Amino acid sequence: MQPLMMQPGMTMQPGMMMDPNSNLVMYQTKWGWEKLAEKNGIFIKQKFDFLEVLSGCERENKYHIYPLQTDGDKKGRHIFKAREKSSWCARNCMRADCRPFNMLIFNQDPLSEEIDESMFMKLGKPYSLTCCCWNRPAMTVTNVEKGANEYLGQVRSPWLCCELGVDVYNNNDSKIHEIRASCLQTGVICNICPCDSCQHVHFEVKGTSGETVSTLEKRTRGCIATWLGSDADEFSLTFPPNATKEEKALLMAAVLLLDFSYFENNSRSNQL
Repeated sequence: MQPLMMQPGMTMQPGMMMDPNSNLVMYQTKWGWEKLAEKNGIFIKQKFDFLEVLSGCERENKYHIYPLQTDGDKKGRHIFKAREKSSWCARNCMRADCRPFNMLIFNQDPLSEEIDESMFMKLGKPYSLTCCCWNRPAMTVTNVEKGANEYLGQVRSPWLCCELGVDVYNNNDSKIHEIRASCLQTGVICNICPCDSCQHVHFEVKGTSGETVSTLEKRTRGCIATWLGSDADEFSLTFPPNATKEEKALLMAAVLLLDFSYFENNSRSNQL
């Protein structure tokens, strides 16, 4: 396909084709489900927010989502964008497990910015007054592509004593995956240190019978971002073999909830 040639003010939807009688050449893209179904893994990169570092106030998170290479790094251009929607009070005055937010995931065209009509998924986490094992937070995952309103399942944050993790449930409320990491890793105990070993956390993705089916790696953006006080992280997720597109969507949502639950470094909200 040839690159997109557009007139000022024009926008393009995934799957659009040019008029054969037109002189414009349009780049045909894929819908979100098509992209996700063909990927073996994804790389999620949180956008570095310099204003957040300067002000010390937590701002709405933004993420770019890329295909995953075999070496665990991102490949090519990002295929999705995720954008948090929440209030200033929720971000700066509430604990991470209580904090409500919506996360909108857009199907990203390679040559233009996202637009509302290309929204792919919506994640919703309501306010939850959580205490230890009581009233644990849960995030709902919904497919909204092409005007749909399809409930895919939930990602829940269980009460764990010596581990980090979330549980993934399908639309029948059956648990299909657990994501777990030991809290004894240096990336958890000493994550303020900018050295490489202290900036990695290894998670295991487990199936219904407890077997490890894939892996998730979390890392920071490097020593400069760490010393600046940024909480912008990167995650490389390998999908389990033969995972359906719905399972892949739920696992992608699970990574975002993990980031909010354990790696948001707002000192004021953590003290409440």
